[in-house]
Amino acid sequence: MAEFRISVDLSDVIAASRSIITAEIFPLLNQAVRAVAQQTRIDWLESVERARLWRGEKDAYKATIQWQMINEFEALVWADYKYAEEIEQGRQPKDLKRMLNTSLKVRTSQKGSRFLIIPFQHNTPGANATGQAMPDEIYDMAKTLSSSMVTGQTQRLSGTGAYDIQSRKRLTVNQNIYKWGGSLSGDSIPNRFAGMRRFDTSAGGAKRSTYLTFRVMSEKSNGWIVPAKPGLFLAKAVAEAMQPRAEKAFQEAIRMAK
Repeated sequence: MAEFRISVDLSDVIAASRSIITAEIFPLLNQAVRAVAQQTRIDWLESVERARLWRGEKDAYKATIQWQMINEFEALVWADYKYAEEIEQGRQPKDLKRMLNTSLKVRTSQKGSRFLIIPFQHNTPGANATGQAMPDEIYDMAKTLSSSMVTGQTQRLSGTGAYDIQSRKRLTVNQNIYKWGGSLSGDSIPNRFAGMRRFDTSAGGAKRSTYLTFRVMSEKSNGWIVPAKPGLFLAKAVAEAMQPRAEKAFQEAIRMAK
């Protein structure tokens, strides 16, 4: 991703001190650099947490934010999350139908058209996750649905026509077997939630439900284009906010060492 640095020119201070700048002579400056680096990492973590990103992306991004001392008076704070740069600089529009060229889960209709069945999970009101939760009135109806469940799994041929190189047999993919419960329907249901089903995902005595809708993506489908998104400039904002704080901390550390 793009590199953002906090730098303070200490050349005048170093020249005036007439001393070799070492951690032994300026221990407070060494400590200040460490403190600034640690605080920069904390501020970056908090910035990602507040950003309009989905929970899984936040957690993955935050897990890569690190810091380390390069030398006595230089520290590096960085992140190597694979999508950090596009979050920072902006995302180009994305054609999701390209998955039809790569996903082994592709199916083929009787007329030979490729398609995928895509599940979408919907957050419940108050759910601790980024993204728009379903309205209360939709949730009130959805939670009363008889539950759907996965009762087993089978295999089917991949619609890509791909073959295993060694066995020379058509590749197979896992396919869930469902027992369907109720679904949301009716003119009052927004398209986004039409056909939504409730899956009982209770575990360990804790009752829990997951709410899914299933949509078909085919070669002839309209839409399925993720629009471009502007950059959030999270790292840049953190660096710019830290700059004056770092200058003040470093100058105070040098002053106290005199």
